[in-house]
Amino acid sequence: MAVREANAGTEVPSARALERSLIARLVVANTIAGVVVTTYFALTSHLPPGASRVANFAITAGTFVGANLVLSVFAIRRAKRMLVPAALWIDEHRTPTLPERVAVLDLPRRIALFPLPYWILAAAGTAVGQMVFATDPKPLFTAFGTLEGGLFACAMGFLLAERALRPFLAIVLEEDDTHRSPPVGISPRLLLAWLLGSGMPLLGIVTTPIVASNADLPVTVPMVFLAAAAFVSGFMLTAAAARSIGEPMRALRSALDRVATGHLDVAVAVDNAGEVGELQRGFNEMVAGLRERERLADLFGRHVGLEVAQRALHEGAALGGETRDVSALFVDIIGSTTMARERSAPDVVAVLNQFFAVVVSCVDAEGGWVNKFEGDGALCVFGAPIEQPDHAARALRAARHIAAGLREIDAGIGVSSGEAVAGNVGSEQRLEYTIIGQPVNEAARLSDAAKHRPCRVLASAAAVAASGDEAREWRDAGTLELRGLVADFAVCEPRS
Repeated sequence: MAVREANAGTEVPSARALERSLIARLVVANTIAGVVVTTYFALTSHLPPGASRVANFAITAGTFVGANLVLSVFAIRRAKRMLVPAALWIDEHRTPTLPERVAVLDLPRRIALFPLPYWILAAAGTAVGQMVFATDPKPLFTAFGTLEGGLFACAMGFLLAERALRPFLAIVLEEDDTHRSPPVGISPRLLLAWLLGSGMPLLGIVTTPIVASNADLPVTVPMVFLAAAAFVSGFMLTAAAARSIGEPMRALRSALDRVATGHLDVAVAVDNAGEVGELQRGFNEMVAGLRERERLADLFGRHVGLEVAQRALHEGAALGGETRDVSALFVDIIGSTTMARERSAPDVVAVLNQFFAVVVSCVDAEGGWVNKFEGDGALCVFGAPIEQPDHAARALRAARHIAAGLREIDAGIGVSSGEAVAGNVGSEQRLEYTIIGQPVNEAARLSDAAKHRPCRVLASAAAVAASGDEAREWRDAGTLELRGLVADFAVCEPRS
């Protein structure tokens, strides 16, 4: 059997399999309705004197079977002419065209109305037969009862056909560009199931005393039969309607559970053209939006740092700042100008990526964040936006680890601590979370000075004094003049 895959992995049978399935469902629905109608008429009929009730049942059943066989020949041929054009694309293994998608979406309605002309013909025929042959003709009640059976068959055929067509609807509804008549909604569907499955049979029970006023059997017999038929038909139609709603709802609930556990790669098949289908489509769009949001949050976090991204997502991103006690670490490659002149662009980028990989790894390990990459350098911050009482110790440890990790790359590293302004600067259209203040300026100057020291790392004495146990790893390195800042600035450097 040729198959295709729907958008949720559902197997799609071949056009021939669809044709057999739909015809079988139509036969079942119409046979059930026909048996109920003919049995009811047989129970309410008045037989001539001496006529056999068994013979009457046999004649009625034979007439029904014969008429059913004759009509089925024409019905099956007509069904094939209706189904084949709508399902031709399946066996040709191609995407359906717009007219073919519209034809598939229209199939449940056409299949529901498919047996109606035959039932109208049967209602007219039985009414005429009543007037010609019956001793107590009631053609109006006979026609009404026959049409009631036909409407039941139409409703059951619609619900059964819609269920069989779900894999095909999942394909044709992938693009919502079809112009079609409004589908049957949930409320009308349930009300129609009750009306045809229970409401009209109950009306038949009420009118049975009139229809069977001259019947040979007690009037309670057809009434009990009709009550049983109403119970069964009501259950069948309601169950079919509930299943047409419940099955996709269960699939949606399962998909929601997966989303709740963080799996955003889930999608449901849009296999309903009505309100349920809109819900399915809305769920898929919601999950796609969540995937996009997660992707943007990941990208945002990579650009500005995870902590800053989370702060912006939870608190918003308004202009302004606050005074914070922070530590700044600045690291800058030595000889980057010469490297850019003597090496190819890909080589320079490779060296920079190797350099920044060490910096980001060491800073992340200590809970800091890289505020910005500045060409061949990076400014790293500890104590903002997340408050860290031991920010000085974290920054100093990160500096030592960066120096140890940059074995093949020569760089100067500076660390300083103190008060700075941390917040969003820029404009409403474009802003950046950054740190502005004395520690940043001092760290940049210390990085330049460290380039001329063997250890390549310098920290302010204030940062070392505030670092607790980490101060044991540092030693006094005297004073130096920081260009544009302080003449005698006390500094420290790692012991090893």
